[in-house]
Amino acid sequence: MSGCWAPLITCEHAGNAVPPEYLPLFAGREGLLASHRGFDLGALATAASLARAAGAPLLSVAFTRLLADHNRSIGHPRLFSDITKPLPRRTRQEILAACYVPHREAVIAKVTALRATGRRVLHIASHSFTPRLGDVVRHCDVGFLYDPKRAVEKAFCSRWLRELRCLDGDLILRRNYPYRGVTDGLVTVLRRRFGEAYAGMELEVNQRFARGSDEALASINEHLAEALLRAMGRETGCLTPEKA
Repeated sequence: MSGCWAPLITCEHAGNAVPPEYLPLFAGREGLLASHRGFDLGALATAASLARAAGAPLLSVAFTRLLADHNRSIGHPRLFSDITKPLPRRTRQEILAACYVPHREAVIAKVTALRATGRRVLHIASHSFTPRLGDVVRHCDVGFLYDPKRAVEKAFCSRWLRELRCLDGDLILRRNYPYRGVTDGLVTVLRRRFGEAYAGMELEVNQRFARGSDEALASINEHLAEALLRAMGRETGCLTPEKA
């Protein structure tokens, strides 16, 4: 396997679309669909910025996570929302087939194809988080989620964080916050499936940027993309994994 990265960007909670056949489930719940429970505000714009900068493929999901959470595994208690969990099993299976499985299969196929090039896959899953959850204020602007036991992921996230801090020293940057990088999710599934030929991490951006001006979101995305390229070793002409 060569030393170069093969980047892949995904966005599991990109939109809050609902197929026509399931629209009756959300009658009167438009506010819920538009909230952080319906989708990750700003995450798709961030994903697109990273993909353009890195020349990476981008795979995203337009359907709301309130149908089935694309970042949860089959059998996880929070795979279905309070709206879809009470539905008959057959209906839930239909939702999975139409709105969940295609993204999983597309990502697995893309990782497989990238691995075939002889490079280590660098998968970044773009997400965002609400600044306040209940009574808890999240004191963080950008979170980098990874498995601390995987040296390559730890080293890469540290380098990305360091480069981002150089570009904007006022940002509050944290590791494995507001979630742990080893909890159930698409990235953790792919780690088990592809082993050391795959490095996966989740990027969590505070939704305050997307809730602010277009300039605020564009600025943080520009800095994230530039820091990503530096972390990937753009200057060398080969996007090389940092040795642990």
